[in-house]
Amino acid sequence: MDLILHTFIHAAAGACTAYLIGGASANSIGRRALLLLFGAIAGLAPDLTKLFGDLLFHSVFLVPLIGWILAYVYSMFQKELSFKRMWLTFMISAGTHLLIDYIGNGVALFYPLIGHEYEFSVIDRDDPFVLFPMLLSLIIGLWIRKGRYLVLAGVMTSIVYAGTLTYSKLDLEHSLKNRYGQDHMESLLTYPDHSSRHWRFMLRTESAAVFGRASLLGNRIVVDNESSFSDLRAEKAEADASSVTVTGTMTLSRNDMFTIMQKSYFIDIELVNGTYSEDWSPGPFMGPNWSGEFHLVLRDDIGNELSSATLNDFYTDPLLFNATFDLSFDDYNGDGNPDFTIGQYGTSNGNYYKLFTLTSGNEFKELDTGGRDGMFISADDSMYSTHLNKIGEASFQTAYYDNSTGQHVKSIFTWDGERFVKH
Repeated sequence: MDLILHTFIHAAAGACTAYLIGGASANSIGRRALLLLFGAIAGLAPDLTKLFGDLLFHSVFLVPLIGWILAYVYSMFQKELSFKRMWLTFMISAGTHLLIDYIGNGVALFYPLIGHEYEFSVIDRDDPFVLFPMLLSLIIGLWIRKGRYLVLAGVMTSIVYAGTLTYSKLDLEHSLKNRYGQDHMESLLTYPDHSSRHWRFMLRTESAAVFGRASLLGNRIVVDNESSFSDLRAEKAEADASSVTVTGTMTLSRNDMFTIMQKSYFIDIELVNGTYSEDWSPGPFMGPNWSGEFHLVLRDDIGNELSSATLNDFYTDPLLFNATFDLSFDDYNGDGNPDFTIGQYGTSNGNYYKLFTLTSGNEFKELDTGGRDGMFISADDSMYSTHLNKIGEASFQTAYYDNSTGQHVKSIFTWDGERFVKH
């Protein structure tokens, strides 16, 4: 249902734009219907290449091309509007798609030059309060010769609604920065939860991860969960005081690659320089703990090292594992090479996972998924290597559990040839 509403929002925005710019010459129901149809197609056009696993039409660089193609086809049916006017009309209609994605679920505006996805989460991707004013004004305006003012009223209603939410979001973020700024806030995410008419937020400081909510039209902040890192660090420091220095290689993960690569290879994670300790107090690091310098190593079946990489080089924080584990493999970007995740403890709600690959040249590389720490995921299979939910040849979906709502917050990552783009 959310996908249907999301599609209608894009179609309605494109159709409204076309009506407002070119509707003066549409003096019959047939001509207005044709104009609205092409405007709706323009509003939906950027999603066309997503059907083939690509984000190309979501770039601002391709919007003029979309407008030109639709203007050319539209000119075959009517000649009253100049071609330049039609081009401008459908170009702006297509542009509304990028704007809605930007304030909704994110968009790679400058793809393929810049793969970064820009997002200013103000509305849900299926927000009915954005759709209904435009849709209602279009239905009525179709039957009225001078219905542009009615359509303008519908568009302005949606704009005022989104603008009010924007002000509320900025006010909330300002309040959170004032409250947690002294703790050196590292990240802040605010997003709407219209099912409960609240803002949801999650932030991370040097000392804690905080999850909470606030009213949509106010900044009354309620913290639902706050996990302190200081207690965990204190427990770890106490355990390290009685640690044992590791002087030889210890293998924490050994993975037979024969069924995946059809070669008698193994991928190992080895502690080559560090400490071993035990901590039996309740907590996320309860039990044996290995910390220090870890290597990713590719070996053949008689133990020869074929390639290696220092795992710590991919992380900014020290690495810690408190169990042996198996890596979970799949091909997430469709290049035929084995990919795998490696995780580290995040909060009580989930862990941070980075995505790695073994190239055809037997080189370990990190696949860019955005974010310094990796993807925040609530995994039920392993803290240290989880299997990602593939939804296409080169895309997968992640989720983390928000215990304040009892729901999972989901994200989709799509490979653009160089990195995974979140949307």
